[in-house]
Amino acid sequence: MVRIFASLLVSLLVIPSEGVAATHVTEGDEARKLYAADKGKAQVLVQKNKVFILRAPDGKETPKSDTITVKAGERFYIVNEEDTFVHNVYDTTDSSWVLKKQLPANVAAVIFDTTGEHFLRCAIHPIMKIDVHVVQ
Repeated sequence: MVRIFASLLVSLLVIPSEGVAATHVTEGDEARKLYAADKGKAQVLVQKNKVFILRAPDGKETPKSDTITVKAGERFYIVNEEDTFVHNVYDTTDSSWVLKKQLPANVAAVIFDTTGEHFLRCAIHPIMKIDVHVVQ
């Protein structure tokens, strides 16, 4: 009985419901390669000092940013530039993805397919919050 309840709970929390737009998340070596190729062309959410910093393609930074606007289908990156802190970023909007244990220097590439709002949080550092506006 407990196993059935646990399976049901996981499916409700982790598996996106029908009609939820797909989010494409790439991590590891593939994300690092994409990031190296896109440097200077894509927006980056930098995690540093337990806050999000928005880095524009031109290198300009907005410290403690609470919003980022990206185009549907456009790749942006989440990069942990901490010296020692691990982060656990997830999307509270549809629970479709989570960056578990994002160690220092790790990179994730994220693409949202359709327009809408997404609210990203760090499970380890609750003060880390950013709203993603996905536009056409």
